Amino acid sequence: MHENHRVVSRGPWPAPLRAATGLALLLVALPAQEPAGQGSSTPPRLAHPAVILKDDAGRNVLESGEPVSTRRTCGGDCHDYDFIANSFHFQQGKAEMDPALLASHGVPAFNSSPGMFGKFSIIPNRQLTHSGITDPSDADMSQPEWLTKCGGCHTGGGISEYDLRGQRFLAPGAAPAGALDPSYTIRDREKGQVVAWDWAKSGIAEADCFLCHVPKASRAARKKEMGAGNFRWANTATLAESGIVTVNATGGFSYNRAAFTPEGSVKAGALNLSDPALENCAMCHGFTARNATAIQAIQHADILRGTEKAGWIYNGAKISDTLSPKIVGKESMTYPWDAHAAKGLICIDCHFSPNNPGRMLQEDPKKNLRYKPVAEDLAVYLKRPDHNFARGNIPPETVNVTRHNTMRACGDCHDAEKGHAFLPYKSRHFQALACQTCHIPAVHFWAYRSDDWGFLMDTGTSRVTFRGIDGSIVDPESDVTGYLPAYIPAPDKNNHMQIRPTNLITGVYWFDRAKNRPVFTWQVQQALFEQRPAEGEWKYRAGVVKAFADKDGIIDIPQAVYDTPEKIALVQGLLRQYSGVTDSELRIEVAPWAMSHSIVGKGQAIRECTACHSSQSMLHRPMDLNTFLPKNVPVIYRGRKIDVVNFEGKEPAFDNRVLLQSFYIIGNSRSPWVEWFGWLSVASAALFSILHGILRLLKGRL
Repeated sequence: MHENHRVVSRGPWPAPLRAATGLALLLVALPAQEPAGQGSSTPPRLAHPAVILKDDAGRNVLESGEPVSTRRTCGGDCHDYDFIANSFHFQQGKAEMDPALLASHGVPAFNSSPGMFGKFSIIPNRQLTHSGITDPSDADMSQPEWLTKCGGCHTGGGISEYDLRGQRFLAPGAAPAGALDPSYTIRDREKGQVVAWDWAKSGIAEADCFLCHVPKASRAARKKEMGAGNFRWANTATLAESGIVTVNATGGFSYNRAAFTPEGSVKAGALNLSDPALENCAMCHGFTARNATAIQAIQHADILRGTEKAGWIYNGAKISDTLSPKIVGKESMTYPWDAHAAKGLICIDCHFSPNNPGRMLQEDPKKNLRYKPVAEDLAVYLKRPDHNFARGNIPPETVNVTRHNTMRACGDCHDAEKGHAFLPYKSRHFQALACQTCHIPAVHFWAYRSDDWGFLMDTGTSRVTFRGIDGSIVDPESDVTGYLPAYIPAPDKNNHMQIRPTNLITGVYWFDRAKNRPVFTWQVQQALFEQRPAEGEWKYRAGVVKAFADKDGIIDIPQAVYDTPEKIALVQGLLRQYSGVTDSELRIEVAPWAMSHSIVGKGQAIRECTACHSSQSMLHRPMDLNTFLPKNVPVIYRGRKIDVVNFEGKEPAFDNRVLLQSFYIIGNSRSPWVEWFGWLSVASAALFSILHGILRLLKGRL
């Protein structure tokens, strides 16, 4: 409920009672709507009270012309803003910066948090700078730079409102703790120096409620303002496609009076506030649609984590009906991209607010209840809706570690024991295999394959490859071939290890053993290049050209490889000479991105026993990795050194034998003691038969 709606009240009712009664009145006033998943084109929505958009001084923005403050507009007597903004979508690990917590979940110590705000990732080979540093060489991505690079998706609030010590930016007394405080500085890429960030100029980006709750939210406009360091206008920019704001002659934003009522509130049809729709989630998480036949090309610079990282498409349309891009073999794929999408399920059906009384899970063993709406929690939910949305626990997720395995899982909707009559030893299969293992037999879209930061191209950036496509990912004429997943073990909610399908993204990067952290990209740039232009191609150092270039002096993708120990040693020397990295080590990281979407129905799911129980078991199927991986360097898998790369074939391939060694797969696994016991049994039986025959023969002669 918002504080700006017009309600006639006769007396000081308690706030929870007012909230509950207000919603009840809304429910009565609403026309009947068709349930989601039964032919409706949009999810059911409750009419939202009228809203006055306020600036940070509490004035109507229609009069002040200032940016919208969601803290003042949505907070106050309506919603508990600080409670909402303390959830992981707004914090991204900032609230979990606890070394003991990281260690207990296997997160390497060089990370400052388990989330993207603080965790090193091979995509894009950057990391948030730790607080308390005293050496400029330890400064990589400061808090302001993180917001310019990642703030387009990550929705403000905690990460763009408070510094790493809990001070609210621009508040009285808020000040940096030294010249290298990562909350108040940024590395100047041209000068190579750490300089102060002007928070008074950029302003603060509060929690962006509009990005998820306005159907016509514009992530593109928000991203532009965040990228330009114009944080204070980012949330207002999200409304750019709603008709509420327009871009003026100076490139700023002006409010459109036609979108407001004479009383100064926004017309209901302009904001159209609602539960998050598929389209809202899709802006950041991947291609999601109810029934789309055209899948727009996704720009590499605009990462959508589900589609680019694993290739999933959450879409109810049949693959065979896809018009763009060109899906190879689609004629035979007369089934939906995702079976759940085809049934009308939306994201919040599974990833709901845990205290939403209409969706929450309630364990009640005495009554054998797993799902129970609790009406008395309605007022609490309206005031403090929990935005730590229900979630699972699949690689490489580590953020929000205390809320893992809170979502509605497969078994909460499906009775697997009744639906798999063909399957022997059901309980054993269900314990060892995630449902996705059989219900995502193939991926029919492209996904990341590798991101190599060990040697940089003349753009100063990495070499990226994709799997499942022949051609460019932004060319609708490229043939999309898809790929077959690899398989890894991961714990379920009962901590049983289950085999599940995954995409693998392979990275190559340098590690600083002296400081026990990755070498930063700017340090690799300093080592490889003698010129750092603001625009245009970077110029390699003469020694790099001599060692890596072809006969024409060109370093392209085929040449940018560490195929000899001498090349590795050369760059180690350059890192020492020009970047001060005294003890560097080249590493490979294989990162699994497990799958939960692109689910197929029983007609397309894997049913053949030989798919797993044969010498060619799909569970041990190799997946190709980066073609140019260096040999004889450490391989990192999920934070530990585990050799999961096999160099014996034509190209490096994923080898999961070490990972799956605790699973004995009949017909595929080889166990020496089992084989010896088997041969001993055969030999014993043969010997017994021979002895028995000899004895009978001798007895007959006697």
